[in-house]
Amino acid sequence: MAQALKPAVRRLIVEKAALVFASEGYHMATVSMIAARAGVAVGTVYTYFPSKLHLLYAVYRPWLDARMDEIAAKADAARTPRARLKAIILGLWRDIPQQNPGLANSLMEALASADPAKGKPEPMLLVHERRLAAMLAKALPRSRRRYADVLVGNLLLMAYDGYVINRRLGDLRDYDKLATLMADLLLGRAENGNGA
Repeated sequence: MAQALKPAVRRLIVEKAALVFASEGYHMATVSMIAARAGVAVGTVYTYFPSKLHLLYAVYRPWLDARMDEIAAKADAARTPRARLKAIILGLWRDIPQQNPGLANSLMEALASADPAKGKPEPMLLVHERRLAAMLAKALPRSRRRYADVLVGNLLLMAYDGYVINRRLGDLRDYDKLATLMADLLLGRAENGNGA
């Protein structure tokens, strides 16, 4: 007879996994550690999640969704296209990696060592590429909206991956200068005023 899955147990496992991934990183975190923190058996964790990577996605997706909500709110509150773009870029490249470096880096660790034959548990990257494209469409003037593309979202997220890893290694950059440069590229010369 199949075990009845309980939402409260699943939430507890995800909550404790978030703490373990944030403190230990993906490779050092074990399902045994997570189970012990949640007060459940290792087999129970696997009843809810087919792999440690699936569990990480269950932790990471809502966390990243919330961070993207924060970025969207900051961009919406900005008054100029340049300020909206900078809010998006700084949020993605500086603020998210800074908020929870251990968790942010855990996804990079997990994907770097994942079995290519199995792929990713879900299309989280594509979801956030589309979300970034929508944010860019709102931020850019009409004449530059052709750059509000999923591929530009992909570029921003791939750079995010690098900034996550570099933050862990202490290799920090002038994020404001980077955001200004990226805003300049997206706005183009014709609309490259001094408005911050």
